[in-house]
Amino acid sequence: MRGASDQITLVGIAATFLVSVANLIYSLRNNKRTIFVNTVTTSRLKWIDSLRDKVSEFIAVTACLSDHSSQPEKTAELMLQRDTLLHQISLHLNPLDSEDQEINMLANRARELSEGGDAKELPVVLSELRNATGNYLKKEWNRVKKESAGKLS
Repeated sequence: MRGASDQITLVGIAATFLVSVANLIYSLRNNKRTIFVNTVTTSRLKWIDSLRDKVSEFIAVTACLSDHSSQPEKTAELMLQRDTLLHQISLHLNPLDSEDQEINMLANRARELSEGGDAKELPVVLSELRNATGNYLKKEWNRVKKESAGKLS
């Protein structure tokens, strides 16, 4: 009788060991996925904040440049700042995505208008740039929310 009891005990220990190993493997995979999702989400949030800051600063600097009466001695500095921001915005965007390129096109159009284009058109283009960027960032924010829930896109 003792042999059967020992066998049952060994089977119980083996089953417990197998369940523990399976649980360990599942936990490691799940933790790896969670770390990946957190990393992607954090990076995307930083990217969203950076793009928002760059576009808003670009709009402010471009609007300031269009007001030729305000501090003409700072024009060269503002133009450099505007052009730097324009390049940073462009580098934040996907060159293959039409929505990204619409933002890029509007920013370039605003730069052109601030260099001597139709003064009445510039505020319209800057508003379009702000609205297009806002819509784009909202879409990206929704994507971050899905990713943080574990539904990678």
